[in-house]
Amino acid sequence: MAIVLLLFVFTLGMVGERLLFDLSERLSVFFNLEDYGDLSMLLAGSLKGILLLLSGLFVIAAVVGVLVGALQTGFLFAPKALKLDFGRLNPVEGFKRMFSLRSIVELLKATLKVVVVGFVAYQVLKDRWKNLVRYSDMEVTEAFSDLWKLLYDISLRCGIALLALAIFDYLYQRWEYEKNIRMTRQELKDELKEVEGNPEVRRRQRRMMYDILRRRMMEEVPKADVVITNPTHFAVALKYDPDTMSAPTVVAKGVDHIALKIIELAREHGVPIFRNPELARELYYKVNIGEEIPVEFYRIVAEILVRVYSKKG
Repeated sequence: MAIVLLLFVFTLGMVGERLLFDLSERLSVFFNLEDYGDLSMLLAGSLKGILLLLSGLFVIAAVVGVLVGALQTGFLFAPKALKLDFGRLNPVEGFKRMFSLRSIVELLKATLKVVVVGFVAYQVLKDRWKNLVRYSDMEVTEAFSDLWKLLYDISLRCGIALLALAIFDYLYQRWEYEKNIRMTRQELKDELKEVEGNPEVRRRQRRMMYDILRRRMMEEVPKADVVITNPTHFAVALKYDPDTMSAPTVVAKGVDHIALKIIELAREHGVPIFRNPELARELYYKVNIGEEIPVEFYRIVAEILVRVYSKKG
């Protein structure tokens, strides 16, 4: 609105004085006319010039208005806003909107605009008030010219003041919009629950999966060929079947109480337990359950299996 107003002011500043001069000339002729036919021709010519000027101004203002709006919001097209919404007709919701914080801010902004425009106009008029009184003694052309300069000055200063308010308002609206679209801490938690699920449920699921995997792992311990220990902090159970495996495979592993449980199961089912702290730690950290041991461990594990097989005869 401020930019369109300034556009009008600058355009009228270029052609307005000439237009007023022409209008004053026609008025001078009007006061000396005696034939009504000439009067109609005079009025038709004046109206034609004014309408052409105003039509051009309105077209330019519309184009500039669209471009300025696009600079602020982008080429935003929201057809949903045109749909009929009976919720807007609800008087209760209407009263809420009327007395909301946003409505109060908008009222203060509108009041500020009126105050600023009134103050600017007063500052211009207070120094030229005496000239207004003398218009009745001036020639029509001179009075129109002086009045035009006065109106142009008032419009220009009011437009600049409104532009300053518009810039401040734009920055405020942008800050308010970005603040409103931020998510609260509770909204973030709710979104995480929707996307990733409830944290408590996820923890329960992980615990259940862990229990299932540990149960399956413990079931493989009696089938192992050897358990390599630390002797108490680490335990890794290995199984080797030459017909189905290209290298020994880790079927179970654990630390602390799980390691003790693996050792206990191995003793119950007669699985040989071999103490090698360094190898136990290396296998625990480098090999996952179900994976074959790397080549670097082939020799030492082979030596252990030879001893185990020898004891079994």
